[in-house]
Amino acid sequence: MIVSGKKCRLTVIECGCDINMIYLAKVADLVLMLIDASFGFEMETFEFLNICQVHGFPKIMGVLTHLDFFKHNKQLKKTKKRLKHRFWTEVYLVAKLFCLSGMVHGEYQNQEMHNLGHFITVMKFRPLTWQTSHPYILADRVEDLTNPEDIQTNIKCDQQMLLYGYLRGAHLKNKSQIHMPGILLL
Repeated sequence: MIVSGKKCRLTVIECGCDINMIYLAKVADLVLMLIDASFGFEMETFEFLNICQVHGFPKIMGVLTHLDFFKHNKQLKKTKKRLKHRFWTEVYLVAKLFCLSGMVHGEYQNQEMHNLGHFITVMKFRPLTWQTSHPYILADRVEDLTNPEDIQTNIKCDQQMLLYGYLRGAHLKNKSQIHMPGILLL
């Protein structure tokens, strides 16, 4: 979690190209989509954008990386222009696309990171209808309180889980069931 102001906290969740994209598209207020400029858009990028569209389309900001792989300035400009227009086609016209010039000693340049962070903190978010009409829990930590010996003797024993995180959207009803991705209920 990052505190970016008196009334603003940012939780950054990294998502790979797996089933978790669906769940993160439901709860994200802002998506930082990293795009490898030396490769271009991948199929997973389009799949994630399609998932986001179904759930109300949160703010999406592209971040071009690996720009230091280009040796010629002309080729770099053409690639940036092509990727920018393709990004605008897929997301929306004039969507923000940041360009990170390259890494120095394994890190991005401080001024570029400062500019990206500043842009994120001053960004305004609109409420999404899907998020305001559905209750959902965003748990950033889960603890299993069940005695390990009980689980070894009976795999189907009742387990007690402790969730740390946020309840967002509409209110949960009393005794309502929740779905937790990645946890198999037997």
